Amino acid sequence: MIRRPILPALLLLTGSLVAQTPRGTLVMAVRQEPVAPVPYIGPSTAGNADVADQLFLRLATLGSGARTTGDDALVPELAQRWIRRDARTVDFLLDPRARWHDGVPVSAADVTFAWDLIRTPVLGVDQAPYELIDSVLALDARTVRVRFRRPSAEQVYTAGFLLQPLPRHLIGTLPADSLGSSAFARGPVGNGPFRFVRRVPGSSVELRAVPDFFLGTPGLRRLVFRLIGSTDAQVNALLAGETDVMAEVPVTALDRVAARRDLRMVLTPGSFITYVLFNAKAPGNPDTEHPILAEQRVRRALALALDRSAIAERAFGPGTQTPAAVRSQAWYWVGGGQASGAADTATARRLLAEAGWVDRDGDGIRDRDGSPLELGIIYPVQSSVFAGIAVQLEQAWRRVGVRARLEAIDGAVWIQRRRVGQFDVDIAGAYQDPSPSSLAQSWSCTSAAQPGSSNVGHWCDPEFDRLRTTATTGPDPVAGFRAMFARMASWQPAVVAGAPPGRVAVHTRYENVVLRPSKPWTALWQWRVRPSAMLPRDR
Repeated sequence: MIRRPILPALLLLTGSLVAQTPRGTLVMAVRQEPVAPVPYIGPSTAGNADVADQLFLRLATLGSGARTTGDDALVPELAQRWIRRDARTVDFLLDPRARWHDGVPVSAADVTFAWDLIRTPVLGVDQAPYELIDSVLALDARTVRVRFRRPSAEQVYTAGFLLQPLPRHLIGTLPADSLGSSAFARGPVGNGPFRFVRRVPGSSVELRAVPDFFLGTPGLRRLVFRLIGSTDAQVNALLAGETDVMAEVPVTALDRVAARRDLRMVLTPGSFITYVLFNAKAPGNPDTEHPILAEQRVRRALALALDRSAIAERAFGPGTQTPAAVRSQAWYWVGGGQASGAADTATARRLLAEAGWVDRDGDGIRDRDGSPLELGIIYPVQSSVFAGIAVQLEQAWRRVGVRARLEAIDGAVWIQRRRVGQFDVDIAGAYQDPSPSSLAQSWSCTSAAQPGSSNVGHWCDPEFDRLRTTATTGPDPVAGFRAMFARMASWQPAVVAGAPPGRVAVHTRYENVVLRPSKPWTALWQWRVRPSAMLPRDR
């Protein structure tokens, strides 16, 4: 069944965009403590990123359509505008009103400083997202020239959205290897709509509005990020009124949230996917093909044996999609095919037989050359969702003659097993970046060849890489990305078990609730509290 994508109707209870005076509080839970909420410097965790996005602006941000292709896809933030000079050169002109929270103007030198930091090996920043950039130069105090290695429809996105300036005047003289433990990392000075106030270790981080923020007065006076590690605990805190919003509300809590008159559920195009990954190499031996899963017919048969719609709905509830390739709902602007939800066991059995897997001894399990068709499935024991998916895989594959061994292992061990490729089949989840080009980080031949890369399944298809590379250089990037996804779907390196919508529970006292795909919290400064509905913590 093909489901219509959720459109980003992300502005609720519309009124004037911002309040004249910041008022009200928003309390949000984070799973990882924001110990150093600074781009490129602190640990790459969701907690650090959620706080950093309130403190540090980008040159430009995604528009309401979430598109990453074209010079007009983004809207200004620190850059007032940009000018294309030629096919490989774009000049960004900084807004003269932009200030760091200590009053110093944001300058082109802050942009080039951040670019130098990104390329500093000791910080360990993943270079793949920035591969398109050749150089970043300050032409004057307000003008940054970015040269790119090749023409691409994602040049403005790459430089404008992925590059976040940092204050050179505050940290430019510090050794790079000391930045993560510096006083600046513990108490950042940003340029965004909120300023850092304090962190209570092991508990919370508090931010306050910048009343004279150059893009407009924030509607909220205070943001509080509370450390609450588990999903169940976050649900309990929300229902107890201790927090005001919750992203990724689990399917088990939907009815309880719906029953509350003081909460509403907002659906957005989610960036999360859960997938069943097939290892193309022998477990623990990246130099040898997997004796079973290296064959396309087998992977395709395993996918066809699954009732994807049932798996997706049980795991994530209504509105969950089953895309044919590894594609979240946040990439709705690209489009692309959905896999048939129902199982096709007849075709699955035929493909396995064609590959030489036949039940010769009548025990219900296929075999070939004296070896049974048996696969191990690893997943973290801490995830009840992954455990439920694993049981459904085992049952579905048994019906077509495949024996699956379920291996529920501790999360730390699971991560290590994935890193070294010590598995047949793995159940995992991922938050996808705004651009489909980011698949290069986990699904390209280049990443497959790099030790320790996120391409733990070692999938390598040169034609997929070619389609991905050329998608943004042709006349129709959307068609290029669709061709890339179609190629991935035909080779079946993984099966998407569910691409759920983003479900965000929001307290009803908030107006102008703007949520953006992939980066839902980057517009919190536009939210506000209705004066008549204020709680004690809002005053």
